[in-house]
Amino acid sequence: MHDEIDKIARFKRKLKLATPRYPFVRCITSCPYRAPKWDRKVSALIEELGPSALVLDLGSGGQRRAKHVINLEIEPMPNVNVVGDGHKLPFKDEVFHAVILEAVLEHVREPKTVVLEVHRVLRPGGRIHAGVPFIQGYHPSPEDYQRYTVQGIESLFSDFQKIESGACVGATSALHWIFREYIGILFSFGSVWLYKSLSLIVGWLTFPVVYLDAILKYNKNAHAIASAVFFIGKKEGNRDQSIGNRDRSIGNRAHP
Repeated sequence: MHDEIDKIARFKRKLKLATPRYPFVRCITSCPYRAPKWDRKVSALIEELGPSALVLDLGSGGQRRAKHVINLEIEPMPNVNVVGDGHKLPFKDEVFHAVILEAVLEHVREPKTVVLEVHRVLRPGGRIHAGVPFIQGYHPSPEDYQRYTVQGIESLFSDFQKIESGACVGATSALHWIFREYIGILFSFGSVWLYKSLSLIVGWLTFPVVYLDAILKYNKNAHAIASAVFFIGKKEGNRDQSIGNRDRSIGNRAHP
């Protein structure tokens, strides 16, 4: 069973490489979970800092949030500037004005090491925007190790000054994910390929229910069963955050 799941993980990885060139592939092969509140916060950060800022999207996949954002991934793919490992980032100390870390920490063996590396490469006063799953099904890419509550992500980023935290993908999305996976497993008769196919079909047939999250976002208890949670913080310190020449700041081990 685990070997079959590994095969699916490798297949999904190939699809991930294809999505920047063929966006319809992602539409067909994934369910439409959205985090508009989170997306707006990340977009606002990028706009606030401006095009001269050094912003790192760590584990970016093939998406590009803005032309000037530096994308880092563990393997080459379209729109990736730097190939590297989050456990040992190939940059000098204190070079970035912000780091975006979305849906990455569940896939790394040592999340605290990655967070310490983020802290190292951020300038004093630099911002961290991190989003991680809480109630989601197993989704190796290529591996899948852990989940976080709001308290858990706050503890993980305890070296940063907290600005905000909470749910970024809501409780209905969590219910929908578990439901489609449950139906897929129930009627798959042990076949992992049938399980995943049924799960995808059920997910697409029932996806409109996730829009109930638009109502639940006003409920202060929704984070208790949220699909994903977020942490926004900054590295403490008083260093001047003026945004100068990009070329003088990128590290001695790599340059995008």
